[in-house]
Amino acid sequence: MTPRSTVAAAQVPDWVAAEMPPGYQTRLAEIERLAAELREMDAIGRVLYQTGEPLHEGVRALFGALKCEGEPTPEAPWSLAVKLDGSRRLLVYVPGNGMPLQKASEALTHAFQLVQVAGDRDRVVIVANNDPEAPPAQRPDPVRPDAMQVLQRMGVNVATTGALVGLWRLSFSDPQRVRTLLDRLHAQDGGAFVASARG
Repeated sequence: MTPRSTVAAAQVPDWVAAEMPPGYQTRLAEIERLAAELREMDAIGRVLYQTGEPLHEGVRALFGALKCEGEPTPEAPWSLAVKLDGSRRLLVYVPGNGMPLQKASEALTHAFQLVQVAGDRDRVVIVANNDPEAPPAQRPDPVRPDAMQVLQRMGVNVATTGALVGLWRLSFSDPQRVRTLLDRLHAQDGGAFVASARG
């Protein structure tokens, strides 16, 4: 069922609502509110199966939903600077394809460039969305072992889109726990980030 506002708003005069039975405007407002919430959730859910620019925008929307402001990094406009608080940032790079990261991957070059421009309170994070056609639990490791060794030496963390969506889901029931996990992501000095409701 499509809300009136998305399809027929131009065809229904504004005065019609006043002619309708009691409760019509309340129901219409509720439908529109639910439709807006669904659009926001869909936008975040897309990070599980998108690549390229749509994935980049989805990751930015996801961090926004976690109450973290994200904007292009001035020194590296192809990345995203996510503010955790007044001084701490995650410098996020989202690879454009859905392939596992290898030692020769462009993502490692970009990660190294971000490490070069990172400040003392920054942490570089690669957001991986490998094998986006498969459910997150069925995907192989997003980083080959030799590439992970390089990233660990650089102090670069790798978070999967599945892990980030898990944080977003957790934010509905335990936003304080999500903040703790984001702090842990920032504090971790390289390697795979595993988000856990307990850990």
